[in-house]
Amino acid sequence: MQRNNLSKGLMLALAAAVISGISVFVNGMAVKMTDPIVYTAMKNIGALIFLVAVVFAFNEIKNFRNLSRKQWALLILVGIIGGSIPFGLFFWGLKLGGAVVSSFIYRSLFLFAAVFGFLILKEKPERNDLIAAFLILAGNAILLSSDLTFGLGQMVVLVATVFWALEYTISRKLLADIEPRVLMVSRMLFGSVVLLSYMFVTGSASSFIFDSSVLIWLGITSLLLFGFMTTWYTSLKYIPVFKATAIFTLGGIVTTVLNLVFLNTVLTLTDLASIVLILIGCAMAIGLSNIIKIGKITIDYA
Repeated sequence: MQRNNLSKGLMLALAAAVISGISVFVNGMAVKMTDPIVYTAMKNIGALIFLVAVVFAFNEIKNFRNLSRKQWALLILVGIIGGSIPFGLFFWGLKLGGAVVSSFIYRSLFLFAAVFGFLILKEKPERNDLIAAFLILAGNAILLSSDLTFGLGQMVVLVATVFWALEYTISRKLLADIEPRVLMVSRMLFGSVVLLSYMFVTGSASSFIFDSSVLIWLGITSLLLFGFMTTWYTSLKYIPVFKATAIFTLGGIVTTVLNLVFLNTVLTLTDLASIVLILIGCAMAIGLSNIIKIGKITIDYA
């Protein structure tokens, strides 16, 4: 049973990475239409509506009733350090410049997750995990240009990245005793409350335009976020936080492919080398036997 859960978790993490890669591509176009923080808040609320609808459809509201005060406190913490503050910090950091180094920092999230996983969950990386971490890090590092800017913007992105890594670790700890959708709804609910409070305090809420095209984009991106959360947080219930976050780096490759196909970007030798190293690193994190098993399951379902 435990082995089946591992395969299930790995498959869900792979699905989450693909959805994340698509989301980054789509959000890259949609977020330009309004204020990033306002857009993020609206998108999160949209995903929350989808999640709440599923909870009521499957009569899962009972799963919220027996939560302890400690669990509620941790769920609120997840909403704050995962579903709200990091978004503001991340966008602020990108606005300050140095996007290349900032991207590298964010894609190194799995390293911080490994540290938190060890300290909080006592998860010890295996030898293959360490090799995988080196390959993934190297794959991201070769994309760094000669402009190695590290200033306030990168510090802010670093804090946001650490917040997300910590949130994923706390989420995995919580998921040992609660259902994934309880965590998903709580993350989006409490995170949205913080983002909405920020919007009204700063007056940025007035910048949101309820244009039909904006609402269509919000519907699409909210649905993608719903799909990502459903796969991602369920995967964290079954696999170590390092493996999940290492697999998550495949999302960058998905985004690169979409840029090639739809935006006619050019694939350089550096890009190709990065993709190969990240793919090998992720394969090592998953494990050959698990890849074969996942392949068989996929063929059976097909």
